[in-house]
Amino acid sequence: MARSKTKKEQEHMDKVARLGCLICRKEGNPFSPAELHHIRDVRITGLGQRAKHTQVIPLCVAHHRIGKESFHHNSRAFSEKWGSQQDLLKETLELLVHDSLWQEE
Repeated sequence: MARSKTKKEQEHMDKVARLGCLICRKEGNPFSPAELHHIRDVRITGLGQRAKHTQVIPLCVAHHRIGKESFHHNSRAFSEKWGSQQDLLKETLELLVHDSLWQEE
């Protein structure tokens, strides 16, 4: 059973979703709406368990779950083309830092 999100986790997830799809950004479309992919990595979460609500990557529906090149259609091909979930999480967090610094100016 999934646990409820805290207010802080929900705020983080909202910020990540507002970034738009990370892959579409790489393809030159920074305005693609995103849903959140919880990374799954046995080194972090244990076998078959979902990551924390703060370990999410913004992906559009096509790159997340329904396209032929989506993560859930073929995670190995997706990762070979775009990077590992860890790499994409790092990029996501870097974008959030950049975005927050930009908003402070």
